[in-house]
Amino acid sequence: MPVPDDVLAKEYSLVMERAYAFEPIDGDLTRWKGFVPVITADGEIFVEALMIIPSDYPSSPPIVRILSPITHPNLTQDKVLEMRMLARWRSSYHLFQVIVEMIRLFSKVPARLVDEKPQRIDPEAHLNPIKAQEEQLSVILEQKKKTLADIRIKRTSEISNRALQREKKIHLEDEILGVENELFAIEQQFEDYEIPSHEFAKKYFNVKKRLYLLEAKS
Repeated sequence: MPVPDDVLAKEYSLVMERAYAFEPIDGDLTRWKGFVPVITADGEIFVEALMIIPSDYPSSPPIVRILSPITHPNLTQDKVLEMRMLARWRSSYHLFQVIVEMIRLFSKVPARLVDEKPQRIDPEAHLNPIKAQEEQLSVILEQKKKTLADIRIKRTSEISNRALQREKKIHLEDEILGVENELFAIEQQFEDYEIPSHEFAKKYFNVKKRLYLLEAKS
């Protein structure tokens, strides 16, 4: 069973955000190639590494091979890199962590070039994956900026809507209170014989109707 697309997509995103100088080979997210800094007797060089994601990933670790001509205590005869992380692999680990651990290992344990003449990679070839990563990071950054802007706009809109609803409620409550006061004034006028019964009935009915309509809105 092949590795699920969502797992590969997540690994791609994490590598682009948190690792360096690695990219999928011809768009295949199960095969990654990149360069790792290595200390030698001649100074620091960059060696080419290949990472292969097995079909049962992340249950099983990726296979890491060093393609450049070096020898190292952690390299087998088949140029497979052995690391503690890979030997004690957990399904919660990620590809970018393998790259980081690889860089840490080669920075502490020196390697030796097979040929006496130091092997140097093409600087432009080394920069290509970094440039691709920078472009990807730029896209991710723009997407995050847009998402943040959308969240702010939505939050501002929600706050404005809540404030508007609160103002409407306060205004409605004030209107109801005003009509209730008007009703009370009409009743007082009638009880004090200031208005006749027919005028009272007409005013009372009209104000009571307004109060009913306002209460229906609340």
